[in-house]
Amino acid sequence: MAICKKKIFEYFVFILIIILTSTNLAFAGSNFEKLEKKNVSFLDFFLLKLENRIIRNSQFLRRQMIATRVQYSSVGIQVDFDKKEESIFIDIYTVMDKRRYTKKKYIQKLSDCNQVRNIVFYKRHGYKFFSQKRDPNLSEEVMEDIFKETFFNNISFSEDEKNFLLKNMHVKVTIFHPITKKELVCSGKVNDYELN
Repeated sequence: MAICKKKIFEYFVFILIIILTSTNLAFAGSNFEKLEKKNVSFLDFFLLKLENRIIRNSQFLRRQMIATRVQYSSVGIQVDFDKKEESIFIDIYTVMDKRRYTKKKYIQKLSDCNQVRNIVFYKRHGYKFFSQKRDPNLSEEVMEDIFKETFFNNISFSEDEKNFLLKNMHVKVTIFHPITKKELVCSGKVNDYELN
């Protein structure tokens, strides 16, 4: 009798597990079906691609073996779309390397902000090595061409849509000094010759 009750109990547990598993799989399947049917807008896709590319390019701001510009220990990126203003806002936060700037006294300059923007978006300094004056070879037209080639490739935007997006894309660069706790902020459009 005890063996019979044990067999009935095992059979009941087995049936219960099968029912729970099959309903769970059906529930999971219906969730994936719902997700597959959702549409992603071109803008959402572009914003994701833009953010991923900027994050990847920001790795160029890390410490260099031979310092040719300000050295940064960390970089943060945030990309937001403001529906009211119909604009894309890109925030770049950088922290200067603490070890280097405890020994060396240095105050951030506007050229540092521009170099951060130039390196992240165009992979160029935009300043001459010795004089640290603005390099005219990285003009607004050149920046626009590089931006279109880098960030709009494999996306079927028309030329008007590309120009519209570029016109409504703003960047703000914040450079934090780890010792003096001062920050320098500059902003402008992505392809402005110089940020303010």
